[in-house]
Amino acid sequence: MLNRAYLSAQALSNDRYKSVLHRVIVNSESERISVPTFYCPSPDAVIAPAEALVDDGHPLAYRPFTYQEYYDEFWNMGLESASCLDRFRPGGARSRGTPAASIQRTC
Repeated sequence: MLNRAYLSAQALSNDRYKSVLHRVIVNSESERISVPTFYCPSPDAVIAPAEALVDDGHPLAYRPFTYQEYYDEFWNMGLESASCLDRFRPGGARSRGTPAASIQRTC
C-alpha cells in the first residue's frame, strides 16, 4: 500500500504516470492483515518533475511544492476530494478549514 502514491507517480512524472486510489475490498471468507509502513521525504524537500519531463507538449502540471506543503494539504482537505494534488496545479484551489499547524500528526 502506498498512500501517497499520488505524490510520487503523478507529480514527479509531470502527470505522465497516473496513480490510482488505494481501495480495499472486504473478504468475509479470509482474514486480512495490514502492516503499514511510512517513508516520507524531508519536510523541506522540493517536489517537482525533472526538467526533461516538461516541454511544449507537456507543460508543468503542478507548481513545485515542498513535502511540508503537500503534507499540510493532505491533512486539511478532509473529504473534499480524492487527492490534494489538484491544489498544486497552476491556479488550483487552496485548502480551507483547520490550519495544518493545529493538527498534530506524524509522517
